[in-house]
Amino acid sequence: MAAPSFASSRLVVAVDHAPPYSYTQGETRPRGLLIDIMMRISKQLNVSLQLIPCPISRCVQLIKSGQADIGGAFIKTLERQRDMAFLEPAYMVLNSPFVFYAQTESKTVVNKFDDLYGKRIGIVRGAAHFARFDNDQKLMKIAVQSEKVAMDLLLKGRLDVVIAVEQTADHSLSVLNQPSHRLKKLTYRHDEPILGYAVASKRSEKQKLIEQVQVALLDLAKSGELSQIVDLYDLPPVVVK
Repeated sequence: MAAPSFASSRLVVAVDHAPPYSYTQGETRPRGLLIDIMMRISKQLNVSLQLIPCPISRCVQLIKSGQADIGGAFIKTLERQRDMAFLEPAYMVLNSPFVFYAQTESKTVVNKFDDLYGKRIGIVRGAAHFARFDNDQKLMKIAVQSEKVAMDLLLKGRLDVVIAVEQTADHSLSVLNQPSHRLKKLTYRHDEPILGYAVASKRSEKQKLIEQVQVALLDLAKSGELSQIVDLYDLPPVVVK
């Protein structure tokens, strides 16, 4: 049976700045692991890609509304599953913990979760972390547009701490040339495996094409080609159960 033809179709991909999975800041065109994967799949399906750089909060809205068909590196939550289909397998597999940063010269101490209460905590608008943190309404969470903005506000003393994935935050600090010597990681950290998925909008008008994207992604994983692409970024291999 011949594969469906999508030659006249275009996939709209929402891309936020999340190195090394996707780079948008300071780039003429988005690049990174997500784009490499989608380029491989689009070539296989004979479709074009429209890449839309956006802050994570805007990317989420574009996907929820169906204005974007695909997004990437999303942590799975029940709320997101209402509007997004999570494409298997996860291509982001991290054992890096969520950590909290403070100014080096500050007296801020966070040895346990409860020490977060009463502190101004910078988060990226639209981002997901771990359930206890995300669901705790008593924490003073201040949402900003990007991790860079959060770190800048922290350095200016307008935030007490910033939450981030250790591996990606350390990478961003080095790439953005931010004064990492003025930042310290606090004692408390939340360790659990972090899985990040490509997602598809449930409101997209291209559901048949999205089904083929899922098939193509799974085929790439089973053949080992997906892990080869991931390995180019020195990231852990994709595991297909």
